[in-house]
This record gives sequence, structure tokens and C-alpha cells, in this order.
Amino acid sequence: MDSNSMLFFLQKLSLSMDVTALLAGAPVANPSSMPTTTLGLESVIQSLVIKAAGEIVTSIPNYPQYAAQNLATQTVGQQNLAFNLSGNGSNNAFQQSTMSICSHPLVGFFEPTLGQNPLHVWSLPNQAIELEITLADPSTVVLAAGLCNEIQVSNIRVGVAAVSPPADMQVSALNALANGQSLFYDFVRPTQVKAACLGSTTNRFLFHMSGVRSLIGFTACFVDDTKAGTQTVDKALQFSNQTLSTWQIQLGSGLTIPRGLAGFTHSSTDRQTFLVSQLALNDYMNIGNVTQFDFADYTTKKFTFGYAFEDRSEGSQAALAFTGTDGLFRINTTHTTAPPSTVRLSLTYYENVTLAISSGGVAVI
Repeated sequence: MDSNSMLFFLQKLSLSMDVTALLAGAPVANPSSMPTTTLGLESVIQSLVIKAAGEIVTSIPNYPQYAAQNLATQTVGQQNLAFNLSGNGSNNAFQQSTMSICSHPLVGFFEPTLGQNPLHVWSLPNQAIELEITLADPSTVVLAAGLCNEIQVSNIRVGVAAVSPPADMQVSALNALANGQSLFYDFVRPTQVKAACLGSTTNRFLFHMSGVRSLIGFTACFVDDTKAGTQTVDKALQFSNQTLSTWQIQLGSGLTIPRGLAGFTHSSTDRQTFLVSQLALNDYMNIGNVTQFDFADYTTKKFTFGYAFEDRSEGSQAALAFTGTDGLFRINTTHTTAPPSTVRLSLTYYENVTLAISSGGVAVI
């Protein structure tokens, strides 16, 4: 997407494409009977990279997992929208061999924080934003062997609302750049990291945050490599709680959340983790709009937990800073049964960052 004169409202961006299921080079014969992941056809995207003037501003290597976690905390209306746009929630998303899907990727770069002004695309050195998509292996989308061995994407369209800035605004911005000043675009950047379980009922996961200036929060899930590599397993429903009993955040040598020796609790009858995570990712008034699903499914198929230091109504000053610390973010867990060595804790953390645009280039700070 490029422009030498426009402002882009990225919160109104839409990504559309035609997706075709093929077998031996020909469209599949009975697409409606072909089982697919309940994530919908947005799952054809394996990774998503967004660049501004060649600088990577967002990189999500496992987009299906990222989308599954995000959609699990969206409102009923948003989930219904995802169902109608890309088949989310359906286990046979290919009603025809070629389906047209549309989405607004749930990434912070397309949702500037605190309702700020649109992005001055014209001020970027190459006056362009790039979206790089890597397609997923068909076996992660279609859940039965021998039905589809190729997925083809065509007719990719990106739509975005844009306006021409007033002349005085553009002149003022050009003067600022010429005088060595910068233009700023604040957004939330997600990062995916993972750590292996220790083969014990007690685990301590360490994540390095020394380069993070403002941590909003995180979501986490357990991923079993044996399930992730099995075609018949729905990749949107592979997240077991791994018999989790308690979990606790540790910052430095002594500070824990929650405070004390005991952590947040979870079991088949204990819903504290579910409530804490929903409160962290939303607010209490919004929880009632979050989609209803069976708690047994949550704990065996859709388990995710998280915590936030800044809610959606606050500015970045409310987030967590690591200044003066060892830069390590620890999550301690206890389990009724030790998770196998094939299990990893996959963490997506969210941080406040700023795209700084100057006459010399761009940088994410």
C-alpha cells in the first residue's frame, strides 16, 4: 500500500483474498464435506509480517495460534463477524472449492493507541506499507489426509480509508522533518516466544524483556508438539490446560503476582484463572459480551491464560516498565501431572512501541 500524499486510517483496513482448495492440481470435488479447522479460512495464513518503509513493525510467525487466542476473547458480535467473513467457528469452511474471505487482522499496528491521528504514509521514505504473508501447509487447514494437497490464494485485495491532509498540516510536517524532528505513530506490538516444560510438576519459564520499555500484558497457552504435528487435530482446539493447578508471575527476586506463595488457581471446577484472564484482556463491563462456551472445552481444548498491566482505557504510563530490573519475566506453574517433554508454554506479549519517522528513515522505539 503506497501513497505520496495521503493519510491512512489503518483501523479501517480490510484484507480480502480468494482461497482455492486443490487436489492433484484440480479443485477438490466435494469441498463441503471436507473437514477444516474451526479457526476458519484465515488459518491459511501461517505468518504475517508488516513493514513500514522496509522496517519490520510487526512479525507474527504463528498467525493461526495468535488468531485463535485473540478470537477467544472477542465479543459475540465480533465472533459472528469472523464467522461470516472467514468461516470462524465452522468445521467445513470450504462450502465451495474457491471461497472469498475478508478480515481485519487483529494486530496493534492496525489499531493506533488512544484514537490518535492516522499514519502519515506520505512521510515514509518509500511512502509505502508492506504486508508479507506466508501460506500455511494444507494439512493444518484440512483435517483429513488425501482430500487436499494444495491451497492457492489469488485476487488479494487490501482496502484502507485514506484522506488528503490539509495543506497547512503537510507543510508543518515537512518543516518539522527538515528541521531534524520526527513524526510519531504509537501502536501495540505483539511478540511470540516459547519455552519448554521441564518434565516436572513444577515449572519456571523465563522470558527476556530487557528491550521492552512498556509491557501491556500477555496471553499464554500450552502447545504439545505431538498434537501440532497431527493432521486430524484441530489447531484451534489443541490447547489443553496440561493439568495446571496454579500459576504466578514473578518479577525480580521477590515480587510476585499474586502476592505471596500461592498463585492463581485452576482446575475442572475452579474458574479463577478464567476470570482473571478475562478481566485482564477486557474489563468487567465488557465480559458479559464475550462469547459463551463450555468450561470443559475451555480447560481441555481452548485453554489460555493471561494478565494485563494496562487496560484498554488507560495510557501507556500504566504499563509495566523493566527499568532497573534484570529484564527477566518469569511465569511459575504447578501441575497435578508433569507435562510431557513435548509440551511448550507459548507466550504472546504486548508492548507499547512508537514508529518514529524522520528525514533519515524510520525506527521502532
